Amino acid sequence: MSLAAPRSRTPSPGWALVAATIAVSFSAILIKAADDDPATIVWLRMGMATVLLAPWVVRDARRGVLPKGWRQVGLVLISGVFLAGHFLLWTASLQYTSVAASVLLVSLHPIIVTPLGKRVLGERVSRQMLAGGGVAIIGMLVTCAGDFRVDSTAFGGDLLAIAGGLCLAGYLLIGRSVRANLGVAGYSATVYAVVCVIAALTAVAGGVAHLPSPRVALACLGLAVVCTLGGHTVYNWALRHVPVLLVSISFLGEPPLAAVLALLILASVPSLATVLGGVLILTGLALALVEPGARSGRPGDIAIAQ
Repeated sequence: MSLAAPRSRTPSPGWALVAATIAVSFSAILIKAADDDPATIVWLRMGMATVLLAPWVVRDARRGVLPKGWRQVGLVLISGVFLAGHFLLWTASLQYTSVAASVLLVSLHPIIVTPLGKRVLGERVSRQMLAGGGVAIIGMLVTCAGDFRVDSTAFGGDLLAIAGGLCLAGYLLIGRSVRANLGVAGYSATVYAVVCVIAALTAVAGGVAHLPSPRVALACLGLAVVCTLGGHTVYNWALRHVPVLLVSISFLGEPPLAAVLALLILASVPSLATVLGGVLILTGLALALVEPGARSGRPGDIAIAQ
């Protein structure tokens, strides 16, 4: 009886992933509201998230679950570099290729995560989860159909988007491997601080460094609270409890949910391809999430300590 109470308080990873996907779906609207250069938005958003996590980082320090040792610290720092690369490379790709091509190519990370998760982490993934990922990727193809262009400039943008997807895959794989021994706040805050520094240096190097206006700061605070703490940090929590592929697939739910939010908040009517593709993406995500392990919180190959 005494062992049952703590377990009952552990949130369901499946529902946590749903909540996180809804949270990150507000990114596009808040970034549009900020209306500033990408590097400034990223460093301000991640810097705020790092500060907001400080009380929980202190708690993790007392528990002894902060990164320690050269290997662990190195992996967490590399994870931060990967996340910064994802944000900055994908944003840069939008200047050279179509939104559809960029969104599709950066979203191919489940294809990368699947074999590497098995080879590097030894994770076993069910056919049902693979099928869900496949349906979601088909949905991305449908969503982006008809909005591609082929030229040398677009090809460079496509490569940037692919690099952004590779970085996200690396970020998720490292997170899954180190989160077994690290607190989510300490891990996340360290990663966000690295992203903040890299984005700030990018702003300086690009000649766009400036003090943001109150409007930009408020929009970035929304990004920090809703999309980073409520989205990415919850994803980092889930990495300890479910296969990395499931978290990777969950990221694909952002485009269709963002379209729904744009319709409700900005009165932006999505295209038929967006609607049909969104239905397939959400169907694939639901198929993956109905896995018993995703709903019950069983950790699979990595033990849950917190």
